[in-house]
Amino acid sequence: MDGVPFAFCEHLSQLLSEALSNAKELSGSYGELARHMFEHQVRYACAVEDGSLTGDYVQYLGSGRRLETPKQIDAIRKKFVRDVWIFLMDAKTESVSREIIRRFPYADDYNFVLKSSSINEAWVDLAYSLRRLGSVSIRKELDDNALQLFQKLVTGQKLWFLFIHPDSCEGSTMEIPKSLLCQEQFKELVITEPRPVRPWKTTPVQELMELWSENSEKLRGKHLIVNDYCGHGIKQLEEFLVQRVQSASIIERVLEACSKEECDFIDKYHRNNYYTFPMPSCVYKFEEGEEGMRRRLYISFDCASDEVVSMHQQRPANHKGSNKIHLIRATKMFHILFD
Repeated sequence: MDGVPFAFCEHLSQLLSEALSNAKELSGSYGELARHMFEHQVRYACAVEDGSLTGDYVQYLGSGRRLETPKQIDAIRKKFVRDVWIFLMDAKTESVSREIIRRFPYADDYNFVLKSSSINEAWVDLAYSLRRLGSVSIRKELDDNALQLFQKLVTGQKLWFLFIHPDSCEGSTMEIPKSLLCQEQFKELVITEPRPVRPWKTTPVQELMELWSENSEKLRGKHLIVNDYCGHGIKQLEEFLVQRVQSASIIERVLEACSKEECDFIDKYHRNNYYTFPMPSCVYKFEEGEEGMRRRLYISFDCASDEVVSMHQQRPANHKGSNKIHLIRATKMFHILFD
């Protein structure tokens, strides 16, 4: 099972199982149904390399328990497979992806993780054809041929959710998230660095902030999440914000805590309360522009340390969250709503 990266799916488990986790507390038939689904729903993940399946597993969304033997996986009822994740380790032509999709026809969505800088046309055609294409994750900077092929998904407006590694955010590859954020159907961009490695060699957060300042109308209602080892992303955000406010030198003097009414508004119209943290901050606001043309960023983050993450139920950021803004420099996850 070394072929399938486990760590990458941890954030997905948080995002995709939170609603069921809350619903199972309801009384009556709705709560009973939610508890049943919470206990039985699973994610299927597999790795494809050199044209062959090199490893797979299923993971229960409620408990996190994994099953890895072929017998255990085959015993799972297909209707309980909520989502499918296919890790493409190279650009070799393969039929495994199509076979996996046929194997789990009831999944809510099918997701792909591109571990290579190259892709093939057959995969692009498959992804384009899917009515339930979930997300695509770009883990390496794409080469010129891959960029040309990937444009079919971008111009066809097939993507609504993109994961991207900071090292991928340079050159023409960085134009992919920029283009997607300006498309109406696109909802969420996640920049994730799962390893505590060298400083980022790219400036994706800074570039996206500049994109927002020039195209705020197109980005309205879109979400950006930066998670795991995101200190360099926070630094880029702070540098951008203090440059916009010449009288300030640190982020604490730039952001303003939102009122209950403001939090209620963005929850109602932009699903801001869909994003949860073990120890949420309050929601902060940055705004600029002329009267009648104001543009805003709503920023929230996780205040929890590694030691206490497992002790807290996930909760959304709101006006009752922590107002210790200095903790943003040590956060493992921050969220920006463009408005």
